[in-house]
Amino acid sequence: MRGSIAGFASINYRLSPYPSHPANPSSPDDPSRNVRYPTHLLDVEHAILYLRDQYNIANRYILVGHSAGATMAFELRNWYVHNKIPTPAAVLGVEGIYHFEAFIKAHSEVPAYQEFMENAFPDKTLWEKAAPYTNRECDFATWEHAKAVIIAHSDQDELVEKAQALFMLERASMTPRFKEKVHFLEASGSHDEIWQSGHILADLITKSIKILQQTV
Repeated sequence: MRGSIAGFASINYRLSPYPSHPANPSSPDDPSRNVRYPTHLLDVEHAILYLRDQYNIANRYILVGHSAGATMAFELRNWYVHNKIPTPAAVLGVEGIYHFEAFIKAHSEVPAYQEFMENAFPDKTLWEKAAPYTNRECDFATWEHAKAVIIAHSDQDELVEKAQALFMLERASMTPRFKEKVHFLEASGSHDEIWQSGHILADLITKSIKILQQTV
């Protein structure tokens, strides 16, 4: 398996404002925490284009995202940048949010969910277009050209419900060429534990590589 991995790249991106966060409120003077959709996505896209130019990663990388990162992994499109985003060999979404309206409805008793969604998407009319499940634009989405799509979720996740994973599995299965290329991986641990522990996410990546190696 070691011979299958040449390296790892961790992509950072600017965040939306969250001035009412109880522990770490954002400041209006902080440029890293005051952006709106699609600026977060642009940050990720430019990072991938950099990796393309530096390391020729097209068709040779697995795009992995956790939580909002998983959302963006399935939001990537060739709309916002002039250069074409290199196609990933596979996309792995872990504890992702794929259907915005359903997500807010499932957590209607927690105002913070509505707040951080509206902070990122002040224009609610963009929700349907931005959410991977509800967006139906064919051939524009980067993930639709990958060799495999893997969705992972933990039943111990206390922040994102499993229904979100099921939404994305359903959406990916709607694409005819993905009928045999959509996979689900059972994860373990709480929402943040999955990436904080290291070994849980590493195991999911290892399994995704094995799936990719078996994909024709």
